Amino acid sequence: MFRAGLRTTDVRSVAAQPASDLAGVGSDGRPVQLALGSAPVRWWLLAFVGPACDGCRAFFVGVAAPGRGGLPGDVGVVVVTRGPLPAAERAQLERAAPGPGPVLAVASQRAWADYRVGGYPFYVVVDATRRVVAAETVGLGWEDVTGTVRAAITAAAPRGGEP
Repeated sequence: MFRAGLRTTDVRSVAAQPASDLAGVGSDGRPVQLALGSAPVRWWLLAFVGPACDGCRAFFVGVAAPGRGGLPGDVGVVVVTRGPLPAAERAQLERAAPGPGPVLAVASQRAWADYRVGGYPFYVVVDATRRVVAAETVGLGWEDVTGTVRAAITAAAPRGGEP
């Protein structure tokens, strides 16, 4: 059956690409710096979103859902924008039920360049322990996003006897 609309792209294997730390401006207007390898979680989902983005709405609904809408537990979320987060999206994140990992928002032009993001919504999964990009994709549904995160975590898991 044909369904109209955009589709997720295949997850790109990018494990050799080093992950960049984040610096920018937080929702409160204060400078933010996040060293990805020094945070309390092993995995980060970087969600590059934009204003008035229909495909981004599913992300905000999913990340605000109880338990982060099925996102694995050891995952922190960073919402990365080019400019200040619009009030509606900021309010949605502030209303989010507590989850296992932190949810942060940062406006950072540099992050868009560091992660080679050409448009939104674009998602990057970072393995903070190894400080590498584990996966990146365009996902227009929350299930696309959580599936990409789970696939990256599974691919990084040790296999029979590997350290």
